[in-house]
Amino acid sequence: MRSPSSSTRSLRTARETAGPRCASGLRIAPRKRILKDIPPLHFGEGRECTLPACIAVATGQEYDWVMGASGAAFTTAIDVAGWDPIAAAPLDDDTLGRAARATGTRPDTLTPPYDEDMRELVIERVLEALETKTPPLARGLVGPTEYGLLVGCDDEGPTFYARTYFDKTEQPTKLDWNAVAAATELVFLDRAGSPDRAAIARDAVDGAAASAEASDHALEMWIAALRDDTRWTDTRHAGAAAFGDHAMRTLLADKRRAAASFLRTTRALFPGSPGADLLRAAESYGYVADAAKKVGIGPFDASVAMRFLDAGHRRSWAKQLEAALGHERDAHGALAAARAGMR
Repeated sequence: MRSPSSSTRSLRTARETAGPRCASGLRIAPRKRILKDIPPLHFGEGRECTLPACIAVATGQEYDWVMGASGAAFTTAIDVAGWDPIAAAPLDDDTLGRAARATGTRPDTLTPPYDEDMRELVIERVLEALETKTPPLARGLVGPTEYGLLVGCDDEGPTFYARTYFDKTEQPTKLDWNAVAAATELVFLDRAGSPDRAAIARDAVDGAAASAEASDHALEMWIAALRDDTRWTDTRHAGAAAFGDHAMRTLLADKRRAAASFLRTTRALFPGSPGADLLRAAESYGYVADAAKKVGIGPFDASVAMRFLDAGHRRSWAKQLEAALGHERDAHGALAAARAGMR
């Protein structure tokens, strides 16, 4: 993340290069840019982590590569008290930085409030990003504080167009300046050269090893909570609890599927024993994804909530998670062996 002063300089550069102006410095004609090839964003379609997904879409990179390189594919987190699935989603600055590096970009993050001068500069910066077909990320535009993309801007108004996971139609959501100014943050991805894929893969394996203990502990807490029947006696909040658990399960399946794909891809960079160990870790992560799928992932409906109310169903899911935890530990051992053999 850049300092506010450097962000302001980049915004001023955007204004200086942003088309014809009259002697007073004002633009002669309104400018409008809309990227029409950015697809809708939906949960339940295999790109469940909004930050890596938006970076992948914005830069034209593979989602699984961004997930693995950012470290998001290897983590597990849980909000035991509130059962809020957002706690399981990778939304932190470190994940942002690693994901950007993996795509050959550098994040330039802006946070509100914006004064009148900054407002014009932000609009220019958005238009500049759209002209280079690298739409900026925006967090908290619509719904919860997840990431989406600004895919269009008309500086008359101004009017913005966004793709988020909470859009009500298949068309981009139309927003005014107030909505953009209220977003938690805007992230512009500046080109920074081709990434060193081997170095990124090594760092990703290091990160997976570093987060192994915390991820194991999160799974252990998840299992214990599912087996604590007294926790789920309040049927008034059963729907929210069922949704939270289902969303976390879907996130876990998505992460581990991406981890397996990332490791299978990067094993070619490390021939011999390290590559074989990466493949072994990929297989273990695949088993974790399978365990989550067996219980059920994807769209949430009333039947999911009803199943969660049943103690037998929760115990069955806890048993699957216990098996998944064993596969996680196998994966961690294989990754440690792989990293020891890398040069």
